[in-house]
Amino acid sequence: MGNPVARAFAITGDAWTQLIMREAFYGVRRFGVWRERLGTPRSVLTDRLQKLVAAGLLVQTQIETGARTEYRLTEMGLDMFGVAVVQGQWEKVWAQSPLQERYAIAFFDRDTGRRLKPAVLTRAHGVEVKADKVAWKPGPGLVVIPPPTSRRRRSAPIETDRPIIDRSTEIMGDYWSWAVLSAAYFRLRRFDEIHAALGVATNILADRLNRLVLHGVLEKRPYQTAPVRFEYRLTEAGLALYPIVLAMHGWSQRWLVEAGEAPLTLVDRASGEAITPVVCDLDSGEPMDPRRIRWEVEAAPDAVVQ
Repeated sequence: MGNPVARAFAITGDAWTQLIMREAFYGVRRFGVWRERLGTPRSVLTDRLQKLVAAGLLVQTQIETGARTEYRLTEMGLDMFGVAVVQGQWEKVWAQSPLQERYAIAFFDRDTGRRLKPAVLTRAHGVEVKADKVAWKPGPGLVVIPPPTSRRRRSAPIETDRPIIDRSTEIMGDYWSWAVLSAAYFRLRRFDEIHAALGVATNILADRLNRLVLHGVLEKRPYQTAPVRFEYRLTEAGLALYPIVLAMHGWSQRWLVEAGEAPLTLVDRASGEAITPVVCDLDSGEPMDPRRIRWEVEAAPDAVVQ
């Protein structure tokens, strides 16, 4: 699990971390405001903020007017905005919620007012990435990395009027859920195969597989009758999560991988050219930058019934 996606999820795969970053994109900088908006336990919030600072996504600064400190997004943290946007797009279609209209968010250029079309491109000003056109090759930096020690999940969704991401943190809000999903994209479908690849405890793996089935991301299919054994295949909703994985892979390559030491590289199937996915406006090819974007809630399309 030393590939770029695993490295990124080790930092940001936690539900609380994702929500803290969401609020940072809305401009939150102070501990007390995060506590008020999210209801995060004080110890958990302290831990996640310290880890985001250590990872380089936030920087802690002293406020000139007093002894309080602020946490500001770094360039590395700002670059994570595109991942949150793609995650929100998945929620817009697949999250089942009585407040589905919260996820219908439109993005606009602050200066021109032009509506933006978020998409995962091969690079800035590149072309849109198509899942069936992407292959991968291993590199010299493919090593095993330890999973994060913080894997606590929220027990219930927190209602908010400040959406970008929310419901998906219930489904994918910890490292091992993302790890299992990543294994599925490598066509690992059977319990023993996934266990061997991830090295996760069997009880944790069983829990995450059951959760992903419950939420409609994976489905169980019998492949043996005596005794009955199942394999786990991606559903349409699970396949629709792939752009998030691509966006996270690109972010990790830009910030967590040394030049020439990529542990795993994505390539165009036809040309063999390496690609570093980035979330951009489809029309202009410009990366999605929260400093240059405003967003507003619109009437939502009908939720997908699974």
